[in-house]
Amino acid sequence: MNQVDSSSMSQANPPGLVPWLNPQWSQWLQLSDRLGHAYLLSGPKGIGLEQFVDAVVQSTLCVQPVNGQACGHCQGCHLLKGQQHPDFYHLKRLEDKKDIAVDQVRGLINKLNETSHQGGYKVIWIEGVEFLNQSAFNALLKTLEEPAAHTLFLLTTHEIGRLPATIKSRCQQLSFTPPALEDAIEWLHQKAPQVDGALVKRALRLNWGAPLDALQWIEAAKFEEDTQWKDGLKQLQSGRKSVSQVVSEWLKWSTPITVFDYFYQWSVSAVRSVTYVSVAQAEKESDQAWSLSAEQTLQLQNWLRFQQATLQAKENWLGNANKELVLETLCLEWLEVQQIAEPFQSVFQSRIQKGSLS
Repeated sequence: MNQVDSSSMSQANPPGLVPWLNPQWSQWLQLSDRLGHAYLLSGPKGIGLEQFVDAVVQSTLCVQPVNGQACGHCQGCHLLKGQQHPDFYHLKRLEDKKDIAVDQVRGLINKLNETSHQGGYKVIWIEGVEFLNQSAFNALLKTLEEPAAHTLFLLTTHEIGRLPATIKSRCQQLSFTPPALEDAIEWLHQKAPQVDGALVKRALRLNWGAPLDALQWIEAAKFEEDTQWKDGLKQLQSGRKSVSQVVSEWLKWSTPITVFDYFYQWSVSAVRSVTYVSVAQAEKESDQAWSLSAEQTLQLQNWLRFQQATLQAKENWLGNANKELVLETLCLEWLEVQQIAEPFQSVFQSRIQKGSLS
């Protein structure tokens, strides 16, 4: 990789890179003059991990980078823009597959044995490395142990906990985190100035603080589904619609699985509400020994149980369960948890976590 002088540390992010990744970009520039052969980049979905990789690939394959950034004009840059660079390899899970197969990895390895076409680095981006099946993992490990000269592996994952230690130990790691809430809100206001503050905050909550996903949620008008979801629950509570009628409308959405995120966020808000009420009562009564009442404790435990049930219901949905039945059952449990004065028991039993929340 071309060396980067110290003045590049003060340079702005490459075009297209979100501002909250500036610390990681500065870190990458510091690594560029002693580049290793494999890097594992991990972080939540929707915060710009893919854009960061694009910037790294562009700067690495650029013939004449400027302050660590691709020039955008050389042959290497033009080949990348046209998705025709012969020394860049992008490996990811095929759309109709559950994992990355060993044949994909073997095909990549065969190409890496060839001489670099442009005389520089060969850059390999394995997107979603957690989807490699066991045979593919083993094949990749052999290559990581004995990499060819001028070969750069960029492995990205949104679920680093799923990776075996053998992969982690053979890579240098870079971690990415969501921006602070106020920074995410400011960025979204810049990208969508027509959107009011309440909707921006709602978009971030429903997308786990990931600004890029939140922006996509806004631009795709997903807030209309959010409103429809809340209206459906109101009609369900009032008896104006049955559970099957409400669920049938949700199933018409392009991504009905987002219903589980809505229910989960509801449970998070419910847990906070119970806690805030208790704290407010303690402050009003000047009670320094703050504690939950028996009723509040039951409410809190029930909402936590429902929260766990929502996660398990989503897992069932992703499996072979009847999707309509899963949503109908979760709706009924949502109604139940608000009405009962006894410990809530869900039909969605986790196969992993057994105990107070099961």
